[in-house]
Amino acid sequence: MPIIVITCESCGAQFRLDSARLTKPENKVRCTKCRHVFFVERPDEDSLIYIEVSEGEDAFIPGSIPQPAAVVAPEARSWFSARTALLFLLPVLVIVATALYYTSESSFLSGSAGKPASKEPIQPIVTILDTVQAFYLENVHVGQVLVIEGEVMNESNKPVSFVLIEGKLYANNEKVAQIQRCYSGNSLTRKDISNLKLNEIQERMMNREGKNLKNVRIPPAAKVPFVLVFHNLPEINTLSNYTVDVISSKFD
Repeated sequence: MPIIVITCESCGAQFRLDSARLTKPENKVRCTKCRHVFFVERPDEDSLIYIEVSEGEDAFIPGSIPQPAAVVAPEARSWFSARTALLFLLPVLVIVATALYYTSESSFLSGSAGKPASKEPIQPIVTILDTVQAFYLENVHVGQVLVIEGEVMNESNKPVSFVLIEGKLYANNEKVAQIQRCYSGNSLTRKDISNLKLNEIQERMMNREGKNLKNVRIPPAAKVPFVLVFHNLPEINTLSNYTVDVISSKFD
């Protein structure tokens, strides 16, 4: 049987074809690999090769429409896998390299490379203990005063200084009636409060370092007393409550 070998113009696949099927000078054929359609001229008798084709071998069938085949040419597949992978990986590698650079640069500048960030609190932790008590006294110079005594505790992990306390008296309408401040570490006896002049009491309360430096470098877990003295009070029956808060302190 006269057989010719045909090469697809598109994908380069080669097929054997019975020349008897080429009935026209130019015959339209379709590649069964990539489905490309092209024309094949009928060969001269002298160029025919007589070989046997076994059953099941691929061949062109002029004018036929084969079933779709999801076949990708080897060259196209290898180009896609290599080029596409490279295009996707390059931006990722650039981002990772940039992140590593800035991370190492930040660690170098801060001098903490390889060390975990410190979890030390920015502000000292100083609390008012529940030993607070309030009572009235008679001062020989200004009359009745209200005294609030209590203690603060340093709950930070290092020494704290200059703890400032603020007390507020509230009226029956829940509005602030009076505000007084003092530094911790300044103790006043009841005799002192009853006999000292008002400016002397105020001066002792506002001693920043505290008596005998009790308000300087307060160790962790240490307790320090405080005293607030309110004067020029409104009518007692108009007062309803009071609050005491730590409003400032600092680490040494």
